[in-house]
Amino acid sequence: MTVTMREKGCTLSTIGFYIVLVGAVNWGLVGLGGFFGGDWNVVHMIFGSWAWLELAVYVVVGISGLMLVFGCKCDKCKVAGGQPM
Repeated sequence: MTVTMREKGCTLSTIGFYIVLVGAVNWGLVGLGGFFGGDWNVVHMIFGSWAWLELAVYVVVGISGLMLVFGCKCDKCKVAGGQPM
């Protein structure tokens, strides 16, 4: 899948796509931080003092990932072929 700017899918599908993209970058930074001995978890850096909010962000990223895997079922996304954006 390539990231391009195009008019396909509904707004919720597009937002979900970008949430997954940001979540993937965060987990990439967590992995790199592990190799270099640092804590590079951006979500924890921002919301670390509010553990419930940090967990809520992870849940939203997970739900967005599932939506990306299974596709959105709205009429606009069906016409666009289920592709985000």
